[in-house]
Amino acid sequence: MFFDCKSGLCDEPQSLIGLFTESEFCLQPPGDSPTRKSVFDSLVAGCIPVVFDPFTAYYQYPWHLPEDHEKYSIFVDKEEVREKKVNVVEKLMKVGVKERDDMRRYIVYELMPRLVYGDQDAKFEMFQDAFSITINNLVERIKTLDLD
Repeated sequence: MFFDCKSGLCDEPQSLIGLFTESEFCLQPPGDSPTRKSVFDSLVAGCIPVVFDPFTAYYQYPWHLPEDHEKYSIFVDKEEVREKKVNVVEKLMKVGVKERDDMRRYIVYELMPRLVYGDQDAKFEMFQDAFSITINNLVERIKTLDLD
């Protein structure tokens, strides 16, 4: 499906999230900069992001997104697309049902808890939410600084 902003729905987040929720793959081309909030929106919606620039997700968020990006995303080199060496739709059609199911399962059960903020009254015994991960990593970084 294609989300056409001419409809005026681009200003309504629920429309985009609804599209992501109903989609298996969500294309994440770089815009003004390689990083995209939309990568996180698609992951939280359970959609497999298709990344065209590794800086879009793979290098920017090591605390929240694991290094093994094949578990939760598809990479298609933007230069290969520009040079018409790869057809994105054909590449995505070659991703098997089991692989797609495994990726979506990983996104929902492994990644999603790390990407959202939990209720402050909830007792997180099985996982840390995005806030806890960030604070814990910041504390660890501060501990390693030479403060002399």
